[in-house]
Amino acid sequence: MSADVQAPDELRVAVEEFWPQSEWENALAIAQLESGWDAFALNDSTSESQPCGSVIGIRDGVTITAERSIGYFQVNSCNFPSWEWQRFYNARHNAGTAHMLWDNAGQRWSPWYFSAQKLGLL
Repeated sequence: MSADVQAPDELRVAVEEFWPQSEWENALAIAQLESGWDAFALNDSTSESQPCGSVIGIRDGVTITAERSIGYFQVNSCNFPSWEWQRFYNARHNAGTAHMLWDNAGQRWSPWYFSAQKLGLL
């Protein structure tokens, strides 16, 4: 069974709206690795002493910063400080923003470096 059959309907519909068909399976696979297809997934490593963007470590030579990543694609709301971060729980808003990040990266999956690397997309 392919990823698109198993994915939540709201996610599948949003992916099909934003990405070209040739990327649907990749987008769904990225979302599955990032959030387990949990629309309400939250990875918040920020704190008063470690605000958004603070360096908190290095993994495989990649600098890791404090983040507040939300929803299916774990969009880091720290990169959108003027946006209401709770809106990233909305599947269409989350996927649309993820598509913008993908498009701005030259239609590559590099914004999800570790997941894309695991999937062989980088």
